[in-house]
Amino acid sequence: MFAAARTFFDLPLEKKEEVSLKSSGNRFRGYLPSFHKGDDPNLKENLQEAYQIHTELPPDDPDVLAGLPLHGPNPFPSAMPDLKPRMLAYQGKLAQLGQGLLRLMAIGLGLPETHFESYFRKPMPMLRLLHYPPQKPDESGDHIGTRAHTDTGALTILAQDDTGGLEILLKSGEWVTAPPVKGAYIVNLGELMKAWTDGIFTATPHRVINRYGQERYSVPYFVNPSYHTSFAPHVKNTRPRPPRFKALIPNEKGLLYGEWLVDVYSRIYHKPGTAA
Repeated sequence: MFAAARTFFDLPLEKKEEVSLKSSGNRFRGYLPSFHKGDDPNLKENLQEAYQIHTELPPDDPDVLAGLPLHGPNPFPSAMPDLKPRMLAYQGKLAQLGQGLLRLMAIGLGLPETHFESYFRKPMPMLRLLHYPPQKPDESGDHIGTRAHTDTGALTILAQDDTGGLEILLKSGEWVTAPPVKGAYIVNLGELMKAWTDGIFTATPHRVINRYGQERYSVPYFVNPSYHTSFAPHVKNTRPRPPRFKALIPNEKGLLYGEWLVDVYSRIYHKPGTAA
C-alpha cells in the first residue's frame, strides 16, 4: 500500500480535493490536506495529509438509506482507478487479522475465544493512507506530524515505512521512538479496548514527528466495532490504575461507540454541515 500512498499524495491538489473529506458529510471519508485542523480550538493542527475509507456500502444498504452516520460508499479519486480494488482488498485482509487478534485478546482475558465477534456484526473499520513531510532534526514537538493521542477503537494495525517518526509515551512520561521493523506491524490498543477491559489493557499514547529528512508514509487500519456498541466493561479490573494519558476527546456523555466517533471526528476533522 505504500506505493499506492505515494502515487495518491503525488497527485495534483485539485485531483485530491475531488475526494475531500469535507464533502462527505457525516460519513467522514476522503482526503484531508496538510495542516488540517478541526473545529475544536483546543486541538493543534496536524502536519500530515491523509486519505481514508471505511466499509464500502451500497446506496441501498438499510443504514445508508436511514442516514446513519459513518455508513455509505467511499469516494475514490478518478485519477487512480485502481485504488479502490487495492484498498478494499487490503482492508479485507486486515479485517481477518484484526478478528484473529481480538480472539487472542479474549483468551488472554479469560473470556470465550469468540467473545468479541458479536460487536463486529457490521463494523466500521477505517483504513488510512498517511503522508508526513520532513521536519527539522531538532524539532521540539511544538509542530507535530500527528498530535499526541490515543486511538478510538479496539485496536489499530499499523504499517509504517522505513523512515521512522512514531513515538510512544512510557509510564515514566518519556517519549521513545518505535523504530520500523521490516515486514512487521505495530499494534496499538485504543480507548474502546481500555473501557471494555476496565483498564486491564490500556490505550497506547503516541505521536509522530518526522525528524529524518525524508517523506514518511504509513498505513493504519483501525479495528472499530458496530455503531451501536456500548463502552460498558466486559471484565472487572481488580487492580485499577489511573490512566497515564487522558483521551484527546473523552467519552464523558456515555455515548454509544458510533455516536462518540461522530463527536470525535466532528472536532478533529470538520463538523458536517459547516462551511469549509
